[in-house]
Amino acid sequence: MQAGGGSGWPAIERGQGRPIVLLPGYPLDHRIWQAQLGPLSEQHRIVLLDLPGFGRAESLPAPATLSEFSDHVARLLAEHIPGTAVVVGHSFGGYVALNLFREHPELFAGIVLTDTRSEPDTVEAREKRLATVRRSSETGEGVDVEATTKALLAPSTWKAGGSLVDDVRAIVRSARPESIRGALTAIANRPDHTDTLSRIRVPALVIWGDDDQLIPPAQSRAMVAHLSKGTGVGIPGAGHLPSLESPDRFNQVIARFLDQLPRNPG
Repeated sequence: MQAGGGSGWPAIERGQGRPIVLLPGYPLDHRIWQAQLGPLSEQHRIVLLDLPGFGRAESLPAPATLSEFSDHVARLLAEHIPGTAVVVGHSFGGYVALNLFREHPELFAGIVLTDTRSEPDTVEAREKRLATVRRSSETGEGVDVEATTKALLAPSTWKAGGSLVDDVRAIVRSARPESIRGALTAIANRPDHTDTLSRIRVPALVIWGDDDQLIPPAQSRAMVAHLSKGTGVGIPGAGHLPSLESPDRFNQVIARFLDQLPRNPG
């Protein structure tokens, strides 16, 4: 395993071959991909890349715009990954991936969007996020750890409890308030990327948890119709984190998609 940290290369890597770059959602970090690192690295170079303000990049300030997040990722990919990569974006990481594709399509060999959507926030949702930012600025507090953890998981996963719930709770708790404020502002002000979907000409996959409580599966599923080379798969019994809640099924879906890609010229 190769590992990096800080502003240089805030990633954990394993394997060789085609680069597969996995971007976590909010307020999460590379640990949501731990169950993918081993199985998928048998045939690919798996890169778990943290976004500014979180995980191995927590020392960096979290930007307040989606473009700044995607520009940061673009710089890192240009420095550390020659040629193209498959970019996997979860939730907020999916927003970043879509923005990255809009501005740097040449970086992509394929794209996977999991438990995310292309539409912007409604007026009500945007105001709710920004109200949370204002409240955090006044109090210095972060997110409600219990409520956030519960929302990230399928009801059955939450009810079962155990180490998986504890692990997610620990990830959520580790997010710094200032990073939460930056990311929430970027999410609240993100553009509509539905038109970006129609521009994607590389192979694309959309995955969603059938019991996602945060992003309705119908919103993830709707993206597939806009993709010229896209397919969609729902994961039964999983919530917003199918990579953790149903890792075997999630890995099978990802592996099948990767196996069908054109051979990596590198």
